[in-house]
Amino acid sequence: MRDRPAVDASPEASAAIDAVLDRFGIGALRVAASAGVRVVHLRPREAYRDRSRALRRLASGVDDWPVPPAGLFVVEERAVYLRSTSPMTVAHEFAHALDCALGGGVYLSGVDPRVRRAFRNARAFITPYAASGLDEYFAESLRAWVEANDPRSPWPRATRARLREIDPAIAAILDSIFTHDLAA
Repeated sequence: MRDRPAVDASPEASAAIDAVLDRFGIGALRVAASAGVRVVHLRPREAYRDRSRALRRLASGVDDWPVPPAGLFVVEERAVYLRSTSPMTVAHEFAHALDCALGGGVYLSGVDPRVRRAFRNARAFITPYAASGLDEYFAESLRAWVEANDPRSPWPRATRARLREIDPAIAAILDSIFTHDLAA
């Protein structure tokens, strides 16, 4: 068994990706690896559909959006696809992969009553995007937990301390996950 997800990227991109993945800790990396998660960095001008059979089959059109996403996670393939190696993008998309690995192939955030309750009762969110759905709430909260930020982002810094302050319920859930489920 591998101790970390496979990364398909140039050496420079691999180093940037690995630096962010390391923030999640060996327990999270092992869980993701055992679930078959892999990380793929797209080459310049390469489309998501060029690398993803599922996106090609589904004719998702994501490559044709006016601003295609910097990254995405394809559940069916257990694959994180990245255009960008920014810490925010890598951490956010890997957080989706970890959510899926923890849920045994479905997003834990969608089935765990604790997460659903925390989302429903939240009075503030770590980022505006976290308010858009359960999976984004969980991914952005995980990104805060590992404190992966980009200096140029207009969003508030996502940190563990700030998460504990504005959303103690999800912070307690993540603390439990990292202490029990992901303990190395």
